[in-house]
Amino acid sequence: MARTNGYVYRDYRKGKSGKKRASFKRRFLIFVIDVIMFAIWLVAVAGTIISLITPHYSPERLGIVSTVVLGAPIIYMVLLCTLFYWILRWRWSLALLCLVVVTVGSFSVGKYYQVYFKQQVPRAYPDDVIKLISYNICNVNTPQIVDTIAKHKAQIVCLQEYKSDSGEVWNGLVKYFQLRDNRKLSSTVSGNADFSCEIFTNQRIIRKGLIDSLPRFNAIWADIVCSKDTIRVINLHLKSTTITAQDIEFVEGHKYVLDSARNSKIKGIADKLVENNIYRSAQARKVAQFIEQSRPMNIVVCGDFNDIPLSYTYKTVAEGLTDAFTLAGAGYRYTFNGFFRLMAIDHILVSEKINALSYTVDHSITHSDHYPIVTRLKVNKILD
Repeated sequence: MARTNGYVYRDYRKGKSGKKRASFKRRFLIFVIDVIMFAIWLVAVAGTIISLITPHYSPERLGIVSTVVLGAPIIYMVLLCTLFYWILRWRWSLALLCLVVVTVGSFSVGKYYQVYFKQQVPRAYPDDVIKLISYNICNVNTPQIVDTIAKHKAQIVCLQEYKSDSGEVWNGLVKYFQLRDNRKLSSTVSGNADFSCEIFTNQRIIRKGLIDSLPRFNAIWADIVCSKDTIRVINLHLKSTTITAQDIEFVEGHKYVLDSARNSKIKGIADKLVENNIYRSAQARKVAQFIEQSRPMNIVVCGDFNDIPLSYTYKTVAEGLTDAFTLAGAGYRYTFNGFFRLMAIDHILVSEKINALSYTVDHSITHSDHYPIVTRLKVNKILD
């Protein structure tokens, strides 16, 4: 700006160049954001595709890729965010491609999230409706375990990581069922199992046993007479991930950001996940074979699978069965108290003639690192 003969002249050329510089910076910033979002989108698309493929191939073939599904809920949410971004940026070709992947991926979302429709809960259920609770008690021997079971008024109790010398739990269950309906406790407890899966009920057990070559710690079954029907209940505790509390703290606390030995620790965690994925897949095939041999009985499979709904292990065991969560669940489910609440590793599966009328994960119970899952079951047709 200059003054001549009393008049003030503005240098518009300078103003225009300043606007050009500002415009260039803005366009460059948007370009950088687009590039970053595109990279994130590619990773999310790849992760979603891998998550859809993983259940169909054994961990022996996929190796480290089989662990990608652990982040499936986060991957899908990131994919949704990129979809909204491309729509806001009017990048219709990318938005359309993203929408296709989102739509395909949505078929797996139901394994984690069910839309809640408000339904009228009956004041009382018919006598032939059985309430079942599955709970990994993590070797906890306190009256609170029995209090949890009594709170939900369960008639069939499937416990994992139960110790045979858990006197307080055993005595509490005996007393609970005696007070509940004046029936004696029936169980699969043999008296010499140290650390195992067990089934307790106020109904009559007519047969019980182990799945071939799987120890009591991993699997047990019982044929239980419920009203006029017989239900084969299979209680599982498949191979653990062997991820320690220190490993969880390392991941959840983001210690890998500053830890100088993070690469070796991350590799160690990944190696354990892959190794135990492979071990569980072999167990799952044995369980699936036993389930097939048990047909056409009414079948309930429950317990701690130590694997998520998008895993090869889950798909193998669940073949021909229906997840009680998809029948009667609502909202987002997670059953493990750790790993950012991403892990739904405890499941209840039912055969086609059994209907789940309700499904609950009780997140108020924190006696173990697992949450108890509870469902009401009804046999729709009596077998001849």
